[in-house]
Amino acid sequence: MTQTKQREDPQLARARARLGVVLNGKWRLDALLGVGGMAAVYGATHRNGKRVAVKMLHQEFSNDEEVRTRFLQEGYAANAIQHDGAVSVLDDDVAPDGSAFLVMELLEGQTVEQRWESGGQRLPLRDVLSIVEPLLDVLAAAHAKAVVHRDIKPENLFVTKAGTLKVLDFGIAKVFEQRRERTTSTRVGTVMGTPAYMAPEQALARWDEVDGRTDLWAVGATMFTLLSGRHVHDAQTSQEQMILSATTPAASIASVVPGLPAAVVSIIDRALAFDRAKRWPDASSMREAVRSALDALGGPEPLGAPARAPTGTLVSRQGGAEARAATILDTTATGSSAAAWTEEREGRLAEAAKLRARIGELAQRQEAVEKRVADTQAKVDAGRAERRSLEQWFKRQVGTRTAAVEEARKEANRQMIALARRAMEDRSVFGPELDPTREQIAKLDRAADSAARDVDVHTAALEAYDSPSLRAGVLLLGVLAVIVLALIIGPIVWRATRVIAPE
Repeated sequence: MTQTKQREDPQLARARARLGVVLNGKWRLDALLGVGGMAAVYGATHRNGKRVAVKMLHQEFSNDEEVRTRFLQEGYAANAIQHDGAVSVLDDDVAPDGSAFLVMELLEGQTVEQRWESGGQRLPLRDVLSIVEPLLDVLAAAHAKAVVHRDIKPENLFVTKAGTLKVLDFGIAKVFEQRRERTTSTRVGTVMGTPAYMAPEQALARWDEVDGRTDLWAVGATMFTLLSGRHVHDAQTSQEQMILSATTPAASIASVVPGLPAAVVSIIDRALAFDRAKRWPDASSMREAVRSALDALGGPEPLGAPARAPTGTLVSRQGGAEARAATILDTTATGSSAAAWTEEREGRLAEAAKLRARIGELAQRQEAVEKRVADTQAKVDAGRAERRSLEQWFKRQVGTRTAAVEEARKEANRQMIALARRAMEDRSVFGPELDPTREQIAKLDRAADSAARDVDVHTAALEAYDSPSLRAGVLLLGVLAVIVLALIIGPIVWRATRVIAPE
C-alpha cells in the first residue's frame, strides 16, 4: 500500500467487519449490500434458510435513545401501510454491541437511481410515468394511514426483476397521530431528508406543516431529475440546495426539457408548487393524471425491461459515458429472439396507438356531428318561435285593420248624410221642386229637437224620482223617436245621393 492511498471509511470498515456474524443466534450476515449515512444493509440468512435483508443502524446512532427508538418504531410504518409496494419489516431487535436492526424482505433488481445512471442519467417519458404511477399508488395507501415518507427520491425506489416497484426506507417516515402524543419524536429545527428532494416546508424543518403534499413535491422533484438529468435546485453543496428549496420556487420542467406534453408539464409543475395549497391535493388525484398521460402515450412501460436512454441522448455529469454506453449496448443486444419479440411488441404498441388515434378521431367526428345537430335543432326551434310570433302579429294587425275599416265606413256614412243636407239647402243646385221635402226635413228636425228636449226632461225626472218604470218608458220613447227620424231621413238621403252622383 502506498502512502497516497486513502484510508478506508471507518463506517464501511465496521460494516465489513460484521460479515459472518450471527445476530442473536438467528440471522447470519452474508453480504454487505450497501452503506448509508445512518445504516448498513446486509444480505442475511435465517437459521431456517430464509433469505432476508438486515438494515443495521450505525452504532453511534444506536447510542442515541431517541434515534434508536424512532428507527425501531417507525420501521413498522411500512407494515402499517399494508401495500405490496412497501417493503415489509419481518423483525426488529438490538445486536449484542447495542446496534439496532430491522429484518426486511430481500429484493432482487435495481434502484431507480441505478436504472437512471445506466440510461445515461435520462429516462424516457413513458419509463418515468410507469415508475411514478405505482409510486403514487403506494403513497395514496400510506397517506390514508397518516404515514408520510419524507424521503422520496430515485435511490429509495426499487424495481424488482419481476417488474414491481418497491418504496424503500420508511425509516424517517412520520406517523401523524391525532393527539400528537409523540411531539418530541422530531427535534425542533432538525432537518431530515435529502436536500435535493425536499419541499420548502421540509427544508425549513416546519414539521407541523409536513403532510402528504410534501411527498408529492418530492415525487415531482424525482420526475424532474429523471427526465432532465439535473436537480430542481442545482448547487455546489447540499446546504445551498436546502436554502434554495426553502426560498426559491422551482422552475417549470418545460424550460429544462422542451417538447414534453402539456399534460406532463402540468403534472410536474403543479407537484412542485412552492405553496402547498397549489399542489395536487392528494396522491390519488396526481396518480389519475399520470394514468391519463400514460394512456395518451400508449400505456405503461414494463418496469422489468432494461433501462433505455431517450432517443438520441446519452448524458453524463462526471464522465464514464463510454462505460454506460457499453452497458446499454450489452443489455439491449440479447439475441435474435429478443429482438424479434421486441419488434413484435413495438409493432403491436404502434398498432394500438393507431387504433387509439382512430378512436379519438371518430370520437371527435361524432362530437362535431352532435354539435351540428344541436345547432340545427336550435335553428329550427328559433324558426318555429319566429313563425309563431309573426302569426300573432298578423292576427293583431288584421284585427286592427278590420276595426279601422268599420270606423271608416261609419265616418263615410256620416259625411254622406251631412253632404246631402248641405246640398238640399243649396237652392242653386236643387230648385223649388224640393221645397216640400225641405219642409218635411225641417219638421223632422223640430220633432227631433222636441224629442231630445223631452228626453232631457224625462231624464231629469228619472234622476229626481228614480222610478225604474218611468226611466224605461222615456228610454223607449226616445228609441222610437230615433227610429222614426231614421225612416224619414233615409229615403231623402238616398235621393240626394242619387242626384249628385256623377253620370
